[in-house]
Amino acid sequence: MFISAIVEVNAEQLQQIKDEFHGNQQVCEQVVGLFHLLSNKVRFRIVCMLLQGEACVQEIADVVAEGQMSNISQQLRMLRMSGIVAKRRDKKQIQYRIVDERIGGLIEFLRCEYLQTKQTT
Repeated sequence: MFISAIVEVNAEQLQQIKDEFHGNQQVCEQVVGLFHLLSNKVRFRIVCMLLQGEACVQEIADVVAEGQMSNISQQLRMLRMSGIVAKRRDKKQIQYRIVDERIGGLIEFLRCEYLQTKQTT
């Protein structure tokens, strides 16, 4: 059961809240951008797979999109442009990997929170 409490905020507290919100605008934009990026199911699955280690486009397509290459490259390009994923050439293949280590922590947090909740209910 959720119990809410009504708390009155005076003018000074309200100004402090406004200042904090104004100062956090850039952080807010970054977080919203990250969530928007990960809100695409294919991109989210690519990130989850790459957290296991490097993979080439074909391997990613086999796991994430059941072999369909349709837009895997586009999704990888978006992840690269955002700084989450990097690529390197390995002979004839391009290998992709996660470079923003914070993503692993975020995905693990979400996995723990939502899988544990789902299993216990």
